[in-house]
Amino acid sequence: MRQDYPTKRPTKSFRHSSHEACFACGVTGQRGLRLHFRIGEDGLASAGWTSKPEFRSYPDRVHGGVVATLLDSAMVHALFARGITGVTAEITIRYLQAVSPDAPVRITGWVGRIHRCRAEVHQRGALAVRASAKFVSVPFSKT
Repeated sequence: MRQDYPTKRPTKSFRHSSHEACFACGVTGQRGLRLHFRIGEDGLASAGWTSKPEFRSYPDRVHGGVVATLLDSAMVHALFARGITGVTAEITIRYLQAVSPDAPVRITGWVGRIHRCRAEVHQRGALAVRASAKFVSVPFSKT
């Protein structure tokens, strides 16, 4: 189990108002995945989903792009739970095994302890230095 994985179960139903027409979680269209996320006290976003035949790539598996959409939506809902509205800039996925269309799945997303940050130094109107880093949240003691 990942060290930064929340352990509490989802408790509150959650739907972000800006996503009413979203392919993954929207409610206004006939098509789409129609994911309904619940958010736990610890920020874990969780939803159940059962594939329909049109989401298959081969007879025995859900299309990888649909699986990527499930994961992307779970992560963005974990951000929503923290009051952050975001769009995906980059996503890396490792497919470990085929997702069968014949059984329901549970999708979970959370915001981990590692935060990706960037900074720049500009001088005389030009970019002089660029940096990127990963930071880990730690408790701060006022002594």
